[in-house]
Amino acid sequence: MNRRTRRNVLAALGGAVAVSGCLGTGDGTDGGDGSDGDSGNGDGSDGGDGTNGSSAWRTAELTDVTTGERFTVSGLDGPVLVHPFAVWCSTCGSQNRRIDTLQREYGHERAVVQLNIGDGENGDDVLGYAEENGYAEHSRFAVAPNSVANALVEEFGPTAVSPPQSPVILLCPDGTAHEIEKVSDAEAIAAAIDTTCE
Repeated sequence: MNRRTRRNVLAALGGAVAVSGCLGTGDGTDGGDGSDGDSGNGDGSDGGDGTNGSSAWRTAELTDVTTGERFTVSGLDGPVLVHPFAVWCSTCGSQNRRIDTLQREYGHERAVVQLNIGDGENGDDVLGYAEENGYAEHSRFAVAPNSVANALVEEFGPTAVSPPQSPVILLCPDGTAHEIEKVSDAEAIAAAIDTTCE
């Protein structure tokens, strides 16, 4: 079976975006082929529900590194904010602070999934980052397997796996998904969610 990694997908796209340092190893250690039961990817590269393509980021079973809870993005209630990030990324850190403020100020009317796509970063790295910054209480933190990263690229393009771009993806209750632009503060994020998921 031909396994696609983030590097393969981005290479096929012609390297439209420089994403050095944010890609998986491509050797299967991050669970891109679903062969590792601890990878957080359910039963394989199809996202765990038998579907293919861009839906995998919605349906793949992920593990919250702060609680051990298993979940899927599509199984969460309310609007779901998905923020692909890397521990090393300073732009992501600024965006994470805004998102955490959003959760503190506006309550838990929406779910937040902080989705790590950092090269070589693992659950322990992400857990340490979440705890050190006081984020663990307000968001789910998970490490993205290759199938999830590939699906994000298929649906939103290569910037979806480029941490310095700090992409934010919104899954509305009606099942529509949107990439929202970087916003300056928690109030602007809340307004973008309300406007997009009417």
